[in-house]
Amino acid sequence: MKRYLYLLLLPFLASCNSNKPEIKDVLSNYLKYDKTYDENTFKVKKIDALKDRKDDFVLGADISLFEAIVESGANYYNSKGYKQSICKILKDSGINTVRVRLFNDYNSPVGNPIGKQDLKRVISMLKEIKKYDLKVILDFHYSDTWADPENQGAPYVWRNYSYSQVVEELYKYTKTTLEEIKNNKLNIDYVQVGNEIDNGLIFPYGKIDWDNRESSYDKVVEILSSGSKAVREVFPDAKVIIHTANGLYRWTYEEQWGNVSLEFYEALEKRHLDYDIIGASFYTFVNDTPISYISDIIDNYQKTVKKPVMMMETSYAYTYEWNEYTNNIFYKDKELKDYPVSYQGQTNLICDLIEEVASAKDNKGIGVCYWGGEFIPNTDKDMKTTWANQALFTYEGVATPTLSLFNKI
Repeated sequence: MKRYLYLLLLPFLASCNSNKPEIKDVLSNYLKYDKTYDENTFKVKKIDALKDRKDDFVLGADISLFEAIVESGANYYNSKGYKQSICKILKDSGINTVRVRLFNDYNSPVGNPIGKQDLKRVISMLKEIKKYDLKVILDFHYSDTWADPENQGAPYVWRNYSYSQVVEELYKYTKTTLEEIKNNKLNIDYVQVGNEIDNGLIFPYGKIDWDNRESSYDKVVEILSSGSKAVREVFPDAKVIIHTANGLYRWTYEEQWGNVSLEFYEALEKRHLDYDIIGASFYTFVNDTPISYISDIIDNYQKTVKKPVMMMETSYAYTYEWNEYTNNIFYKDKELKDYPVSYQGQTNLICDLIEEVASAKDNKGIGVCYWGGEFIPNTDKDMKTTWANQALFTYEGVATPTLSLFNKI
């Protein structure tokens, strides 16, 4: 009889066990990385500029590696220690938009296997993201590996194409990719046509020759137009983003604050490129622009370009700890005086950035997207974690106090 009752109770007992947090001492986990943390004094400032912008300001995070990280054996936990989908944790924390990266063919001779960021991977991630009603930014790198200002290598299979073939192939590739996503009953809200394309894209075809700017800009705009056209045809309601790494740098010219990328966007404007949003990366450890100048820089764009601006990438460290699976690039010499490396310092910096972007005139600053928030240590040899101490989760995958800011600002 006792055995029979025990068997009847097994499902109930199992459900009770499943309701216990896997991380039983979250506070100790937090203190492991920031000994100064005190939940009673941790603060998030309210941002008045966001008061009436709940629906039109992007509070985003790039989570391109989350599925691969989970496959490697790591997990994500909410601030109570319960294992959950990272998408649910982000949604519950106040994030409203996520960004995912797409390589053409990570498995090519010049490809990068990190995260296996191909269309199959993207569709799989989008299905998980859809469950939590998060908006999506799709980031076309138009390369088999990371694309940035200095690295915009053409996909391997395009390497012997003529320039005109590349223009046509980019249109076809963009369109068929988006159609496949749409055929899976998935939606895209924003599309980046290229990633950090300060010097052009798809080298050598669209590389900017700075001694022959005008003809170079002609080619870049023709390439970008083919991508934009494909977006309009498949997802006509999606916003097209042009993304440069140096979009929020400062410079001085005739006693006015300008921007080293402003000429680039003015060239796009002159050639009537069809796009919606200027995207910018802003990392304090490579960019000496004071945060307090950002709203003025965005305002300066509006004099000639008149496009809203979104910060596509930013990050900051909360710890200097490491383990055998980390290879962090944020060292002590990267720390800013006003932003100590701690949960509070990381939180203050993100809040200040959001405030500056949101404070641009006429609501022309439309969002901030955090980069690498999901990039926690894992056992995949191809994913040695360079961003672990800048993530929004501890090394064990627990949502940090910083992540709470998106609901509190």
